[in-house]
Amino acid sequence: MRRSVISRKCSEASQWICLHCFLCSFHLGCRETHLWYIRPDEVKCASLLNHYSQLLSPTEKDRVFQMRGDELKKNALLARTLVRTTIARYKTNNEVNPRSLMFKKNIYGKPEVDWQNYNNCNNPPLHFNISHTDSLIACGVTVHVPVGIDVENKERKIKHDVLAFAERFYSTDEVKFLSTILDPEVQRKEFIKLWTLKEAYVKALGKGFSAAPFNTFTIMSKAGTDGGYNLCKTSEMTVSSLEKTEKCYGEWKFALLELADSHYAAICTEDDQASGGAPMRVIVRRTIPFVEDEFISQSKLL
Repeated sequence: MRRSVISRKCSEASQWICLHCFLCSFHLGCRETHLWYIRPDEVKCASLLNHYSQLLSPTEKDRVFQMRGDELKKNALLARTLVRTTIARYKTNNEVNPRSLMFKKNIYGKPEVDWQNYNNCNNPPLHFNISHTDSLIACGVTVHVPVGIDVENKERKIKHDVLAFAERFYSTDEVKFLSTILDPEVQRKEFIKLWTLKEAYVKALGKGFSAAPFNTFTIMSKAGTDGGYNLCKTSEMTVSSLEKTEKCYGEWKFALLELADSHYAAICTEDDQASGGAPMRVIVRRTIPFVEDEFISQSKLL
């Protein structure tokens, strides 16, 4: 069901792209995660895509145009546009133009906004994460706490035997869970759900797969909830002296959603200890930046 749709004509996009105030601003509470997504097949206006390219840095443009094939170029362009326009929505009083945003990477390569060049930006720390498939691109944002997201096509095929593949990458408890599912299609879907949740957790940690292998932790459904999950346990990881100063573990909140009837989306955020374990609200919106914003759903991370 479509609700709260704000739309504009593509032919007028050139007037808005230069005036980033036409990006509708949103307030992001401390106990909220906002998830924005784009369907690439819905963005067909060549002039709009051209304007999107003007938002990118020279390095980003080079990376986009080095992609092989028009579809890969378009999706890379939309991914960078979604990140820039999403972040700009949460900086009040038009302090930040999406074109002027600068980024850096942590020691594991996870992108972060570099706010050091914005002296007038006194807003709370904003965290973001992006994920994409060929047919959907999503960006999640939070304040104060790290966030990781992953999206996977629900119809994604597993080339190998599901259990054999799980034994390579998943924990013993997760393999046991999958082995109890007799229906091959249900088993495939549960495998993909777990993969999506585990990707989100690793991305929230900010380390990546190589630094936090999937078989070193277990994610299981939370009893008595609809779509709630727990990080049940972790095995010992070898950490370097550089990592020892970082907070490697904590309380984590998970949510598994469905987007556009075609994708699973997992969200993982670190629990803010000051909240006393209160639920985190998740708000999902579909967008074509500068053209249309649509409220999709609201739920809670328990």
